Amino acid sequence: MRKAILTAGAAAATAAAAAAVIIPSAAASASTTVKAGTTVKAVTVSPLHSDTTSVSGTGTQADPQRGPVWGTDRLKETVTATKQANGKYNVKISFSGSTFAGFADPRTAPDGSKDPGGPLLSQGRITGSIQYNGIASTTAPDPGNVRATQAPNASLGKVLSELFHGHNGSAASTHYLISYTPTIRSVNVTGSGNTWAAGDTYTQAG
Repeated sequence: MRKAILTAGAAAATAAAAAAVIIPSAAASASTTVKAGTTVKAVTVSPLHSDTTSVSGTGTQADPQRGPVWGTDRLKETVTATKQANGKYNVKISFSGSTFAGFADPRTAPDGSKDPGGPLLSQGRITGSIQYNGIASTTAPDPGNVRATQAPNASLGKVLSELFHGHNGSAASTHYLISYTPTIRSVNVTGSGNTWAAGDTYTQAG
């Protein structure tokens, strides 16, 4: 009977207060309702993603947080998240269908470069993936929350945050194997003689 005589404003305030209690609780429990082995997938594109390498030279650009930048990628990111028996998630981001445009040589001397980090115009395709293991999250992965197109230079961490609505922790371990294969012959425009042949795949691993 008490509810029947509440004013509209009081009723709204009561409903809002109830929602404030219930909604976070539901969000927090969402991950616990997902069964182990469940897999979800999202696809997004990062059209202007700065790519880094382990070498610096006269052609690379300095990025204090990421390292020497040697080119710009158009990443097609297929994100697959699988719940593990321990309640955490393993997430794999695959790059099939991605491309790169380089302005410096990302390769080291053992990789075949005569001028590591030096000026080198290149373009080609990217394959491979990065694996994040043991991500804890109070929210289950939501593919619908991942933007179809990312903002320029968006990090992969930003994509993970979208997937888990920002409720994810850091991965227990991260592993990557990413290959770059020029589709045309790349030549150092300064005339140094450094080249990167079409079809000559360079791989970053860690």
